[in-house]
Amino acid sequence: MGDFIYFTEEQKERANAVQIADILRREHEEVERSGNEWRWKRHRSVTFRGSSWYRHSRQVGSHAIDFMQEFFGMSYPEAVSYLLDGEQGQLIERGKRQETKRKPIKAGKGRQAVEKEQTEERKEPKEPKKLKLPEKNPTMKRVYAYLLQKRHIDREILSYFAKAGTIYESAEHHNIVFAGLDSEGKIRHVHVKGSCSDGRSFRLNQEGSEAAYGFGYKGTGNRLYVFEAPIDLLSFLSLYPDNWQENSYITLNGVAEHAMLQALKDNPRLDTVVLCLDHDPAGIEACGRLAEILVRNGYGAVKRLQSACKDWNEDLKGRYGEETIPAQEHPRVMECRAWTEVLKEVTESINIKYANRSYICRYYQDIYNELKKGRGREQLTDAFDGPGMLLTGVLVRCMEKEGIALGRETSADQILENLSKRYQPHKDKGNFNTRIRQMQAAFEETLEVFDTKDLEQKEDQELLARKCMSLAMECIRAHIFVAIDCGEEQMKPAKQTVKEQKMEHQEGGMMLCSQS
Repeated sequence: MGDFIYFTEEQKERANAVQIADILRREHEEVERSGNEWRWKRHRSVTFRGSSWYRHSRQVGSHAIDFMQEFFGMSYPEAVSYLLDGEQGQLIERGKRQETKRKPIKAGKGRQAVEKEQTEERKEPKEPKKLKLPEKNPTMKRVYAYLLQKRHIDREILSYFAKAGTIYESAEHHNIVFAGLDSEGKIRHVHVKGSCSDGRSFRLNQEGSEAAYGFGYKGTGNRLYVFEAPIDLLSFLSLYPDNWQENSYITLNGVAEHAMLQALKDNPRLDTVVLCLDHDPAGIEACGRLAEILVRNGYGAVKRLQSACKDWNEDLKGRYGEETIPAQEHPRVMECRAWTEVLKEVTESINIKYANRSYICRYYQDIYNELKKGRGREQLTDAFDGPGMLLTGVLVRCMEKEGIALGRETSADQILENLSKRYQPHKDKGNFNTRIRQMQAAFEETLEVFDTKDLEQKEDQELLARKCMSLAMECIRAHIFVAIDCGEEQMKPAKQTVKEQKMEHQEGGMMLCSQS
């Protein structure tokens, strides 16, 4: 029996709805505006809008899952899991019948032609492409000149990897070749980077490379340091060379987790992971996602190390007095911290006697009343920064009240600080409709505890505190959405049936509740 990873239709829909811009931002790719669409700078024939993309050179296009398969070499399960921030499908045993990937539909082809083509592919599965190593240049003058003079990599560090054969210069174009080895020392991945010093940027993974491997080093200790790119790793070692060989290092060539997990699998001594990704929004989100994946895989000791500038090479350039690219904090995280300070003042003005079901319903009702007026930025601000703010304050007081009942003297300020620390931008995705659905679900679950549980019991008090925290977090996310992500396109309602439209017109898409 073979294994088949099953994803629900809902999971596949969510994965395919991920914005192409978000994917490329996560992978630190550059894009530019092209009319009412966007163009990928590295693949200039690729344009995209929302979750749809089109490759003009091949007349092929589709959505996010196919995008990951087409351009990042992922299998279908890998692509879906990546787009869902590590969420896994269900492993199902099945017979030898193979499940095939859904190919993007080519322009000008009818459904029958496509189905015939896919049937033929099922009969004759393609063999994986073989990795062909770039031919070595007799010398490494260009590589040394670029890495030492332009990037300021330490000569001893560079020479170590050059002697090990994991860095060399290609003969044809004099590019830098970074080799990723498996546990037996065989090259399984090749990342190629240009060595020009004129500002032109070139990098790619050699065809046939396996995503589970990357440029790195296997040390004797228990720590694994994780980087986005080889030059980040070399820069870090140049900055902190003392006893560097005691630790292990791996580069992801982006932010996918595969090489990191393989490095951990190949070295049982490793029990601590230090994430050293870029100090920018994409790197911050990736750290959160990778940390969750590590915990799910049994690695609880996860640390994060941030560069002072955008990345470790910028830090190294700064040491040599060069102009550097500054670090960029995540705008949603910064907004969360700022909003937390506002909420502290609001919560302080709310007496703990108002920490009850009635006031939760009252302010939730007020949010609904504001949303009835429209979905423009002004209406959303009035809804989520007015009654939404008061609802958050009441929920915090509810958590404080339950904490007192449980013998835990936790102040409102401490609760809000905890909420701020729990905020994870990589999980905060979606449009207006998504926000409303998530808030509605959290609201219903909170009311269910009030209505069906015995709040004199310890376990039910703890449950209520957790549900209040979930609803408070949804209120904070709603504020962040309005402040940072809100745009006219985000607020357009999804396609609905006539019945759904009538219901939304009547109730604003939110369930009302009795305040009794």
